[in-house]
Amino acid sequence: MKKGQRVVPFISLDPRNVEGSWQQYVCVKEELVWAIPDSISDEAAAQFVINPWTLYGMLTDLKVPKGEYLLQTAAGSVLGRQVIQLAKHWGIKTINVVRRGEQKEELKALGADEVICTNEVEEEDVATRVKEITGGKLAYGAIDPVAGTLTKQVVASVRDGGQVFVFGMLGGSDITVGVGDLFRGVRLTGWNLYHAMTSAERRKVFTNGVSKLMEAKIIVPLMGETYDLADFQLAIKKSTEVAGGGKVLLSS
Repeated sequence: MKKGQRVVPFISLDPRNVEGSWQQYVCVKEELVWAIPDSISDEAAAQFVINPWTLYGMLTDLKVPKGEYLLQTAAGSVLGRQVIQLAKHWGIKTINVVRRGEQKEELKALGADEVICTNEVEEEDVATRVKEITGGKLAYGAIDPVAGTLTKQVVASVRDGGQVFVFGMLGGSDITVGVGDLFRGVRLTGWNLYHAMTSAERRKVFTNGVSKLMEAKIIVPLMGETYDLADFQLAIKKSTEVAGGGKVLLSS
């Protein structure tokens, strides 16, 4: 590392740091710092870790074969859109669950194979639609940031012996699941980025893999509005809006 070099510090992985990333200065072990290539912008680098690493890790761990279906919920999110991008690059078909009907065409334009809408107007049944789309085979695996009652439909949509990763709680901290699906051998597991990144060797694999995908514009962060650091309160308000668009950037 050289003085003045642009870097991304993996602050949350350093147990000495308990104040988070909203600091003017921070001390981090060199092994927890990544030098940003000139080909990656500040805006993209600001989104380098959480979403790209999470989807890269989950898709790597699921090992969905080319041509098979991956099911995901909250597909209209920034992470969900990047899942579509990476899955398409790896030859994986995606079935994407959303709440807003207008997102269907947006996601298909990104490369989504199928989009299911579960709002009060369309009310598509996820398990029924997945069965129709896959010709009865069901999805090879699934990722779910929603949890709550939706997880029951997700688990029911995965083939015997399949894997479901839950990595969020948008629908609540409890999960509903059908016992019959557990008898089918469907595995329901929590996936956590922090625990996945404790290995220095795995961090190296993820850093190299994600940086190449971002440089090649395969994983493209969804940019939102930029705010001066002094306007952080406005930035926070914007970031909490429903369907607020891309990620808000604080700059100084």
